[in-house]
Amino acid sequence: MYFGSFKISTQKRYLTLNLRALIAIFFVAIGQLAMAADEPSVPYTVKPGDKLIAMAAHLFPGPDDWTEVARFNHLKNPNVIRPGQILQIPLHLLQSQSAIGKIISTFGDVQLAGSPAAVGSAVPEGGKLQTGANSSAVVELADGSRITMLPNTLAEVVTSRSYALRNAAASGSTTWFSGLVRLAQGALQTVANKAAHRATPLQIETPTSLVGVRGTQFRVAYDDPATKNARTEVLEGLVKADNTAQSSFADVARGQGALLNPAVKDIKVVALLKAPDLSGAPFDIFKPEALWPMPTLDGASRFRVQVASDESFDKIVRDMVVTTGNADFSSVPNGSWFARVRGIDASGIEGFDSVKAVQVVLRPPVPQPPTPWRIGEDRLSVASGHQILQFSQVGLDASHTIVATVTADTPAATRIAQATARGDSPRITLDLGQLEAGTRYQLHLTVTQADGARVIPLDYRFVARDGWGWAEGTLQPMKPGTP
Repeated sequence: MYFGSFKISTQKRYLTLNLRALIAIFFVAIGQLAMAADEPSVPYTVKPGDKLIAMAAHLFPGPDDWTEVARFNHLKNPNVIRPGQILQIPLHLLQSQSAIGKIISTFGDVQLAGSPAAVGSAVPEGGKLQTGANSSAVVELADGSRITMLPNTLAEVVTSRSYALRNAAASGSTTWFSGLVRLAQGALQTVANKAAHRATPLQIETPTSLVGVRGTQFRVAYDDPATKNARTEVLEGLVKADNTAQSSFADVARGQGALLNPAVKDIKVVALLKAPDLSGAPFDIFKPEALWPMPTLDGASRFRVQVASDESFDKIVRDMVVTTGNADFSSVPNGSWFARVRGIDASGIEGFDSVKAVQVVLRPPVPQPPTPWRIGEDRLSVASGHQILQFSQVGLDASHTIVATVTADTPAATRIAQATARGDSPRITLDLGQLEAGTRYQLHLTVTQADGARVIPLDYRFVARDGWGWAEGTLQPMKPGTP
């Protein structure tokens, strides 16, 4: 009995050990499958004559890498692959090289690797870029995607690589791109190239989040150092937003945004606020106050206002959050600009944009009150057959300009003579030439101030003299509106 009990006990122990071994093997296998599922890969379309073992000689780094491709694709018989069949090739089996981006726009203080950046400058892997206050830059990645760096932003191109199968020309394979940009401070707006072939999603990383691009146009911001929150807003397409501190994620689609709080696991996805209505906003913004009224928008607790010299907002000169009823444009130089406005909800998520062309100008000077003035000591004389009209004025000075015009009553408004004089001229003289005696004429006097404002005009009527000599007081005032 004792021996039998020992044998049964031993068998149970062996069974237990074997079961544990099987479980361990099972979980190792599951782990390997999970790793394989997470392994980035690119598709390869099998061509006539392709054999997996033979492909290794010119497509993969090592001659035995075909075995890994077979396992990765769960091929029952690695010797049997058919034209048109798509094989997934693990990314680490592809040749890669650094892919260089470039700066296509700068405004203000923009630094690349600690030195002033210029349009056309190459941006390699590891390239660090920084924009100062009231400054911006646009970087075009090697796959054609464009990233706009808003003011006070610090970012690094961590990964920028192109992948291709060896002897790509012979196999007809495509170059694939992998890119990652690390945002240490500020905000980025990304327009991903729809036509690019991606070995891995284009990713924007912050200290507390990772946003992978499956869409085309989105924003990522890490501009709240107190909470270390990150946020993303999707204007077009779809992104996957990972809260790396909490190992959680959420899909964020077009018209949605999400706040990623490193202390909170759940990611709440919300609808973006609608674009504000700027139809009632004034075109002219007058200095020195230069206050531009904000629109009303349901759900908005404040507004983001950006000012740029171009409608595409590549050159952003001001970026401000407005918490009052007006945006302050007093620091914006005089000239024509584009203003972009979007609402911000209570959680900090920013909505869709509206854009309006505006003009920042000095307020026109307040017109001075009309200067009271009059004429006197007028004399009409005849000399050598010409009639000469003379008069003086009271109330004007050197800052005024007088234009005196004499016209005939009939035919109406036929000009006879005209003279221009400064307001401090002691006497104004007009040679009227030969006039028909007894005919009525009109004298029109207009005065312009130094600031361009007009002074109340004066109009008089007189009758041409007969014979010779002179007469005083011939000018008779005309009432306004008298024909």
